[in-house]
Amino acid sequence: MNNHDRFVTDTAADIAAIARTEGWLVPPAPIGRIALRPWQQAVFWGLRIYIGIMLVIMGLGFFHVAGG
Repeated sequence: MNNHDRFVTDTAADIAAIARTEGWLVPPAPIGRIALRPWQQAVFWGLRIYIGIMLVIMGLGFFHVAGG
């Protein structure tokens, strides 16, 4: 038995038919931004500050271990 026989060979027409059936050729609907509530903005700013502080701490740790 040949390995080639175990796999399905699709033609470009088969793939195009599947794409049409599944709706892959239709562009997606546009997605707009929504206005965040003040508490949501505060949470996101808190996360940004937390990430910044963690990056500084990790940088200091790597610098310390590297013998700096």
